[in-house]
Amino acid sequence: MKTPKLSPAFKLVFSTVLSLTILSGGTSLWLASQLKLSEYQVRVLENSTATWQTGVGAIFGLLGSKATDLLEAEEEENGQEE
Repeated sequence: MKTPKLSPAFKLVFSTVLSLTILSGGTSLWLASQLKLSEYQVRVLENSTATWQTGVGAIFGLLGSKATDLLEAEEEENGQEE
């Protein structure tokens, strides 16, 4: 089975999305563990939670696109062997 080629652009986008997702998820967890939040902290919590959820969706989308590339490359490889 061949691994798909990862372009530098894909690596940059994926690492950026992953970093922002981890950062916003950590921020959400930290703020959610606080006993009392100010109005501004509540807004940051809401925004970081939305960013985390969006980031998780983006990560699955990016990985899904590479899975599609892998399946297409495997089909081409199997088609050439016959």
